[in-house]
Amino acid sequence: MSGASSVRLLSIPAAAADRLAAATLTDAVSYFNPDAVLLPGERNARGYAAVRTELDGVPAIHPQLGRNGERTSWYVPGEGGLRTADAGTAVETPALLAVQSGGVLADLRAGPELAAPDAGATYLFIPALSVAADRTSLSATLPFAVDVASIAASTDGPLAVLAGGQPAGYHHVWTLPVDTTPAGGRATPSETDSTLDSPTIDVPVVGLGATGEGGAAFVDVACGTDGAAAADAITADGFGLRALDGVGAATEERLADVGCRTRADVGDVAVAELSAIEGLGRRTAERLHAHAEVIETGEPLKLTNEQPVPTQSGRPPLCLDIETDGLSPTIIWQFGVYDPARDSYRAFVERTDPTDPAAVLGQFLEWLLGRHADRAILTWNGNGFDYPQIERFLRRHHPHYIEAWNDLRRYDLYTWAVRDGNALLPGRTNRLDDVADALGYEPRERGLSGAQTAAAYRRFMRRPDDLAAAPDWERHERYCRDDCEALWHVYEAIEAADRRDATDSGSGGASGRQSGLTDF
Repeated sequence: MSGASSVRLLSIPAAAADRLAAATLTDAVSYFNPDAVLLPGERNARGYAAVRTELDGVPAIHPQLGRNGERTSWYVPGEGGLRTADAGTAVETPALLAVQSGGVLADLRAGPELAAPDAGATYLFIPALSVAADRTSLSATLPFAVDVASIAASTDGPLAVLAGGQPAGYHHVWTLPVDTTPAGGRATPSETDSTLDSPTIDVPVVGLGATGEGGAAFVDVACGTDGAAAADAITADGFGLRALDGVGAATEERLADVGCRTRADVGDVAVAELSAIEGLGRRTAERLHAHAEVIETGEPLKLTNEQPVPTQSGRPPLCLDIETDGLSPTIIWQFGVYDPARDSYRAFVERTDPTDPAAVLGQFLEWLLGRHADRAILTWNGNGFDYPQIERFLRRHHPHYIEAWNDLRRYDLYTWAVRDGNALLPGRTNRLDDVADALGYEPRERGLSGAQTAAAYRRFMRRPDDLAAAPDWERHERYCRDDCEALWHVYEAIEAADRRDATDSGSGGASGRQSGLTDF
């Protein structure tokens, strides 16, 4: 369970819970260890029943059913997870307000049900809420915005909305006008509406992914006492047997047919038996067996003698990470560099003029080339994002540095391990934070995600002269530093790992059946 200062929620779309294998559900809850499971989307009694049956002891919240005629329910942390609470309950951690639908909000703000527990922040769970986008006018509308703003203004602490119908990864701070007149019959303001003169309030909206877009996803939501919610999504393929490299729906069914319903079951079956399953073959069976061991032990496995970063001048590489305002960025607003040789960190952050991407870029390049031109640089998926984005902005703003930048020795640990197949990693995904977490890295900042940092800077870009719109700079620097130091943690774990073939992945599981090379 989460600590005293935060609440951890796991969102599982109700429709997905209805069809996912029991082993997948239990594996996900074991991995995330949440205070409660939210079931967003449309009403689905079977999905709710499946979660209640398979996840005994973990509170499940599916207000769409309206059990006992309840349209709203308050929850606060307690022994064993979230528990229902009455108004006035004193807690030091956040409270969750779950409503049956957005239509309840107008009555809620006007009635006594709004009285909240005495908590640091309120998280409003609206199971099917989704933002309406008008592609013609390029505007977006938040349904029930007037009611949400009124509720936010009525709570003692900050309020954030958990929107079940928004895609996983959505994070946007809406500036909403506060209507202080009685509830009823008003137009809903849009994101581009600037004509209203009423006071405003900022309300973050976080997507929980019950949209069906991109397949079923589990969303891990860390809810802080300051109203900041960080949500990270991992597809259902990251759990149960699907977590193993190369296992899809068909292979999962074939494994189940021979009694393999968990990764431990796979580890107990000899490679020779696995390779006899239709569609697998020996090489795939060897890799499945090895990957099962990697995930269960939490230890990476090197499959080749290749080195991720060739040794140069006796010093380790500099670990680099960047933060932008999105996946198609208009600015790289933060450069973070961790130097393992000195255990030191340097950040370059554009805090004053978000319309000028040249200044912070120039500061970073001048420092790097002036002091560390002889050092190698290491990133995680730098070939896919960091390196080409840096070069794109250099060509536009500092073309005189292009040649020197290209002379630097640049490496990508993700490309080496995952794309080039040199290692198997224990994360449920190959994202840096998942891999580092599986390898025991303890971050400084758990309350942020990449989407959230980008969203925070976009808000600053819209209102650069508004102090209230500025990000918490120190917090975002800690987040970037975590990525740099986590990268080094993963690098060291890979370097320390034994090198062996996938065929050497075990000598028998709980059943005593031999596996690996001893089969042959």
